[in-house]
Amino acid sequence: MRREPAFAASEYRRRASAVHARMREQGLDGLVLFGPHNINYLTGMDSENLFDPQACIVASSADPVLVILDFERGRFQNSSWLPSAIEFDAFAEPTLAVADAVKRQGLARGRLAIEQRALGRDQFAKLLTALPEATFDDAFGIVERVRLVKSEAEIALMRDAAALTDKAVVAGFAAIADGHHDYEVAAAVTDSLYRSGSDLVCWGPIVAAGYRGGLAHSSHNGYRIARGDTVFIEVTAQRKRYTAPLMRTAVLGKPNERQRQIADASSGAIAAIMATAKSSTPACDIAAAGLKPLAPVLDGVIFHHNFGYPVGVGYPPSWIETLGFFLRANNREPVEAGMVFHLPMSLRVLGEFGVCLSHTMLVTPTGGVSLTQSPAALWEL
Repeated sequence: MRREPAFAASEYRRRASAVHARMREQGLDGLVLFGPHNINYLTGMDSENLFDPQACIVASSADPVLVILDFERGRFQNSSWLPSAIEFDAFAEPTLAVADAVKRQGLARGRLAIEQRALGRDQFAKLLTALPEATFDDAFGIVERVRLVKSEAEIALMRDAAALTDKAVVAGFAAIADGHHDYEVAAAVTDSLYRSGSDLVCWGPIVAAGYRGGLAHSSHNGYRIARGDTVFIEVTAQRKRYTAPLMRTAVLGKPNERQRQIADASSGAIAAIMATAKSSTPACDIAAAGLKPLAPVLDGVIFHHNFGYPVGVGYPPSWIETLGFFLRANNREPVEAGMVFHLPMSLRVLGEFGVCLSHTMLVTPTGGVSLTQSPAALWEL
C-alpha cells in the first residue's frame, strides 16, 4: 500500500505532545474525538466518508489510537502515520466499539474529555452507559487551541493553496462579459482550480452577480451579467485539506460612487487589520482597527462585524475552522504568531450589489502577512 501522510511523523508527534500538555493541565486521563478535523490533525486519517463513525482516542502520554470501520482500511493505510488502527465491521455497534477501545487503553475508570459536538445525543448516551466508571468532560478547546497556531509545514501547504486560489479568481474574472451567465464564471473558477492541481475543495466556489451579490450567501443560478453589475467570487483551493480562502469582486464597466466608496473602505479595513495583527495584540483591538475605515460607509450596508475567522483544515460544509477564536469586538484574547485568519470584508447593499474583499492572513510578530496575493481591491473589467 502506498503511504502518503500529509506530514512527517515528527509533525504529528509534535501535535500530540501539545495536546498531551493541555490534557495534563486539565487533569485528564484520556481524550475521545469524533470530528474529522481533529482526527485528521492528530492521525492524518483522510477520507471523503463523513457519514460512518470514526474515533480517535488519546491517552495522556501515548500516540493516538484510531477506531474506524473496516471498509476504511485503505484510506487509513494510505493517509495515516500510525502503524495500525482498531477496526469494527458493518454489523458492529460503532459506539460500543469505541467504548471497547477506550477500555483497551486502560481508560475505563479515567477522567475523559469527549468531543460531544461531533457525536449525536443518542450515541453519547450509549457511550456513557458503556463506560459507567469513567468521568466525562467536554473536549472542546483542547485540540482546537493547539490547532489555532499553525506550524511551518501547515503554512507551506496554505501558501500552495493560496497560489491556486489567486489563479482561480483571475480565471473567473476572465469569464465575465456582457451577456455571460454567472455559471460560466463558476465553471471557469472550478476548471482553474482542478487543472492547476487543487485537491477536492470543501466548499464553493461561490459566484454572486448583480443583485444576488447584495444577498448574503447567494451563489450562481443562471443570472445573465450586464454592464454595471458587480460579480463576487469566494473560493479556496486545497492542498492536503489545507485552505486559503479569498473574496474578490469585479465590476463590469465603471463602478458607481457608492460601489467605489465601499470598495475603498473594505481595502482600507484589510490593510488596517494586517498592520495591527501583531502577535500579543488583543483580537478586539484588531477588530477596532478594521472597523475604523468601514464606519463611514456602513449606513445602509449589511455587514456581519466578523473581521476574521480561523482557517486551516477544511472539510465540508465549510472552510471555517470552528476553534472558538474570532477577530471580533467581544474577544479580548491576544493573537499569536502562526495563527491564520480569513478576513471577510463582506459589505452588501440589500438586493442591489455586494462588494466583498478579503485576504487569508498569517499573524507574525510584526503584523499580518497575506498568503493570498491578488490585489484586495474592486477589479474593473
